[in-house]
Amino acid sequence: ASARNGQDPRVIFVTSAGMYASNFPSWDVATDTAEGQEYDGFMAYTYAKRGQVILASELAKNNDGITYMTGHPGWSDTQAVDDAFGETKKYLEPLRSAWEGAEGFTWLLGAPSTKLQNGGFYLDRKLQTKHLAGPFMSEGTFTKNSESELKQFMRNMREACGF
Repeated sequence: ASARNGQDPRVIFVTSAGMYASNFPSWDVATDTAEGQEYDGFMAYTYAKRGQVILASELAKNNDGITYMTGHPGWSDTQAVDDAFGETKKYLEPLRSAWEGAEGFTWLLGAPSTKLQNGGFYLDRKLQTKHLAGPFMSEGTFTKNSESELKQFMRNMREACGF
């Protein structure tokens, strides 16, 4: 409620290209509670990042005066990249510095909301596609959830948060 009292309020989720690996699965799979399921750190990360994009998109539909967005810092030289890619991170070079990764978020914080798309996904101050067709990085529906899946996602989020 306090965000609504501000001038040009916004919520920005820091996501990553990891979300392009999958759509959001069932709640049990995403929260690692399905019986017999083994933990997969890469997919857990993917589901969390896809969930952020879904959450921002769905909250934007409320038209509550708050601008909701997700942003990707680009491939930045961080401990997380070191941990995830190890020696193979050289194939991602040139990596961005922490400042270069944060610059787009700084812009999202300061830009007038009239220049932003509520529910949008940003990289380098530009809207990006949220869904891919598959391995060829073209826009498509491979990573897209159905409307009924999105509604179930939001019901599960409200319940998990105690609303």
